[in-house]
Amino acid sequence: MIPFALRAGELLLDSPTRDDVEAITGYCSEPLFERFMTTPWPYTRAHAERFVDRIVPDGWASGRELTWAIREGDGGPLLGAICLRDRGPEAADLGFWLGAPHRGRGLMKAAVTAVSRWALDLGGWQRVLWETQLGNVASASVARAAGFRFLGEDPSHVPGRHGEPVPSWHGELGAADSSSPKTGWPL
Repeated sequence: MIPFALRAGELLLDSPTRDDVEAITGYCSEPLFERFMTTPWPYTRAHAERFVDRIVPDGWASGRELTWAIREGDGGPLLGAICLRDRGPEAADLGFWLGAPHRGRGLMKAAVTAVSRWALDLGGWQRVLWETQLGNVASASVARAAGFRFLGEDPSHVPGRHGEPVPSWHGELGAADSSSPKTGWPL
């Protein structure tokens, strides 16, 4: 698949580039990434370079993992990233992160809504799945705000940093679901 950009209000979702390596390295070195993400730890510049040079292009080429950089406007600096991982003909996993200085402004809800709507309306998936490690209230708040239904607590589908299943919260958004917040979340 050829990478393409999406718009979410004032946000531009496009491909991460070599110009983003420094920002990715800084953001992914934050202690919250060690606690809640499956990124390598400690996170180094070499990890960010591999992400931009290999993981992102290989994911797009295979169609198995579509990754966008989140920016405010054309040519803006990288604020975070969002991706869809193919889980078969019916579902895709949604993953996302936002750099600490940019949290709390509703940016991630806008990006999640745009990517989820594309996945369900044009991407060919019937469901977008979300999961996060137990206790990641910020991620759960974004998923709830974007209209995901809370499915409960189970081991993760995405293995932890060392390959192990991790106790996680799970959610789902279907093609017929509205983007209004649903009840039943553990927040």
